[in-house]
Amino acid sequence: MTEDQLPRERLFNNGATALSDVELLAILLRTGGGGEDVLGLSESILDGFGGLRGLTRASVKEYLSFKGIGTAKAAGLAAAVEIGRRLAISNGRDPSRAPYWRDELKEIQIRLSDEPRELIVAIFLGDRERFLSKEMISFGGPDGASLDIRHFMRAAVRLDAYGVVLVHNHPDGSLISSAEDRTLTRIVRERLDALGIRFHGHYIVSRLGIAAVEE
Repeated sequence: MTEDQLPRERLFNNGATALSDVELLAILLRTGGGGEDVLGLSESILDGFGGLRGLTRASVKEYLSFKGIGTAKAAGLAAAVEIGRRLAISNGRDPSRAPYWRDELKEIQIRLSDEPRELIVAIFLGDRERFLSKEMISFGGPDGASLDIRHFMRAAVRLDAYGVVLVHNHPDGSLISSAEDRTLTRIVRERLDALGIRFHGHYIVSRLGIAAVEE
């Protein structure tokens, strides 16, 4: 490979958009490993993790378990993935404005878009829909998650919440409400109404977007 064909030189000459996924990853890795040069290692990593999407879903421990990735490379990959997530989250958000619950909903969507388990998150609001806190209140598996209603209600009371938003992800990417989703929405609304806490809705998030659960 001639010098002008190296990923870094191609980036300087043609811009980052001209580079393949393998070349961009090679620039992050800087050097090869596991008996491969940097381009060979990059190609092996993308094949092993199932492309860029699979790479973003992996943990640091999973990076370290891959032949040719040491602590420095694993840290660099994890940092690059997190920077990408934070840029996506901050896109269009006014940093001078106080957080709004729909901003938090978008952040949850981005962070859970590649999550292989179904999780339930509650967003707790103060007066005038002021953001108070968000809390992961259920960890499930790929086929679903169950909500501990008592724990959920205790958290709302503990925070003296005026309002609550419920969010869960669909690992398969679907934004279609199931019968269980609709039943949970009805139960949560009834319990919150009894406490005088406003229910701002139940939302499904996935890599395809955000959708409200219709009762």
